[in-house]
Amino acid sequence: MAIQVGGHVSSSGGIFTAIDRALAIEAEACQIFVSAPQTWRPTKHTDAAIAQFKARRAESGLGQVWIHNIYLANLASEDSLMIEKSVASVVNAMTVGAAIGAEGIVLHTGSHKGLGLAAVLDRVVDSLQRILDAAPAGPLLALETMAGQGGTIGTKFSDLGTLLRTVNSPRLATCLDTCHSFAAGYDIRTKDGLKAALAEYDGEIGLDRLAVVHANDSKTPLGGFRDRHENIGDGFLGIEAFELLMGHPAFEGKAFLLEVPGLATEKSPKGDGPDLENVRRLKAIRDGVPVPR
Repeated sequence: MAIQVGGHVSSSGGIFTAIDRALAIEAEACQIFVSAPQTWRPTKHTDAAIAQFKARRAESGLGQVWIHNIYLANLASEDSLMIEKSVASVVNAMTVGAAIGAEGIVLHTGSHKGLGLAAVLDRVVDSLQRILDAAPAGPLLALETMAGQGGTIGTKFSDLGTLLRTVNSPRLATCLDTCHSFAAGYDIRTKDGLKAALAEYDGEIGLDRLAVVHANDSKTPLGGFRDRHENIGDGFLGIEAFELLMGHPAFEGKAFLLEVPGLATEKSPKGDGPDLENVRRLKAIRDGVPVPR
């Protein structure tokens, strides 16, 4: 099964609008927010809007659909109110995901604030179990690999492996973010580096629990522990890293979802990505043809 190249697109104006935005950049898959990422209040999606999303997706032939949870959630927080709001945000995303037929929800698990996972493990595990108990069946919950900025959980593959083993649910999976993992010290630019990284991923998590990929180049050098995405081929990862990744059997059939700034234009000097240029670059890498520049 071929890799699907897609990107994160806006659903502003109705959840169904995301489909046409994905098609406009020639995406084969997409990721969306179902609530504003910097607010707690959930967006209410009408039955009509959900039906329109499903109908438009079916007629368009768009592939995988993923939801990214809001950025505010922190399942490791010491604040019980923050935990309640975080759990509710994920349950909401999974409920909408089930309604629209999404493959899953991607989650930034939270931050241990430098204390290490062991110090917050019970809190995070309890939160994940509550989410899975309350959310409808269907979508996966994919915990994302992180860059390490701010003591984030998932900087080490072992963090996510510990959570998956402890919760022990087939509904729990992982999302590999290429920029984050590179910034966290995993050198996936070379054949040997990728081999070592995937061996650790398989040993700690299991490659069978890798559900989706966030395909982002990095403005941060190897081991820089900063979360700064770059356009494909323009960062410290470079074209060769994505050639290795997309050519590796571990990623067969996965959606590679772009979360990149986009190329600067007169209308959008800082970029408006993911954009058509980045989608075409990633498709060219996948297909083994020269990358348009």
